[in-house]
Amino acid sequence: MKFPLRSTVQIGRYVASQKGNDRYPLVIMLEPTLGCNIACIGCGKIREYESNKARLTVEECLHVAVECPAPVISICGGEPLIFKGIEEVVAGFLEMKRNIQLCTNALRLVDMLPKFEPNPRLTFVVHLDGMQEIHDYICDYPGLWEVAVDAIKAAREGGFRVTTNTTIFKETDVDDVLAMMGYLTDEVGIDGMLVAPGYQYSQIDPNLTMTRAEHEEKFRLIRDGVRRHGYKWLASPVYQDFLTGDRKLPCAPWGSVTRNPYGWKGPCYLLTDGIFPTYEALLNGIEWERYGPGNDHRCEHCGIHSGFEPSATVATTESVKETVRSLAWTLR
Repeated sequence: MKFPLRSTVQIGRYVASQKGNDRYPLVIMLEPTLGCNIACIGCGKIREYESNKARLTVEECLHVAVECPAPVISICGGEPLIFKGIEEVVAGFLEMKRNIQLCTNALRLVDMLPKFEPNPRLTFVVHLDGMQEIHDYICDYPGLWEVAVDAIKAAREGGFRVTTNTTIFKETDVDDVLAMMGYLTDEVGIDGMLVAPGYQYSQIDPNLTMTRAEHEEKFRLIRDGVRRHGYKWLASPVYQDFLTGDRKLPCAPWGSVTRNPYGWKGPCYLLTDGIFPTYEALLNGIEWERYGPGNDHRCEHCGIHSGFEPSATVATTESVKETVRSLAWTLR
């Protein structure tokens, strides 16, 4: 994942300070609410819980950063912008010098912008699964694409850093994804685009999601298009190698830990084999070596960034060649 240079330096120092520590958190996936104002057909969250009414308090959200030292906090859900007090949560995390990725479907983004101040540590991450037809279909919300694009433009004009998050499914047309990346680059001036595979696991219809071989084929085409046109794909070089099948990586679920209204969720953002009252209890309560491709059948086709970007970061820091390649990519 690419961040502004100041944040990259901060994260690099943090990683260097963890030398000798086999497991350390890089990202907190914070779900202050499981509620959402849309129901995407590819979302496992709306199928995972019988009720989405549970909420954290502002104080509970802020305590998450006290418990866990991860330098990046991804505020997701659910839809964070329907959470009362979200601006207080963001302000508190920024005061703690954390780097915030606030994920949103953008339905409320324009109305909420006055509650925030532009900050290099704050990024709005807008869900956008392609151009208009495919995005509105995946979100099951006609007209949402136009709302999202207008909100991105408004946030950019307001001085905010904005990126997008796109999930690739079995029926996703790579040409549509590249058209979206071109539009966001040339017409909108996006700060970057995260693209991740929708893989086969128990919460999602297997007719919608992909096997590893299927997503590797699509991501080879995406990488070729990105290289030809210079699009701002946020995947790190090592993670790109993994997504395209050029490199194997172990899963590192401990690198991206999830806190939701029920507690600290393990082992990862997608799988729930335990809910723990504290971050320390999560670390000690999950048998981390049981997970990842080759260990758990549910993980066999997974390539999601929350599990493999942390291991890509570790691989980068362990090799001088990869460190230089990553630095060049960041600067470029």
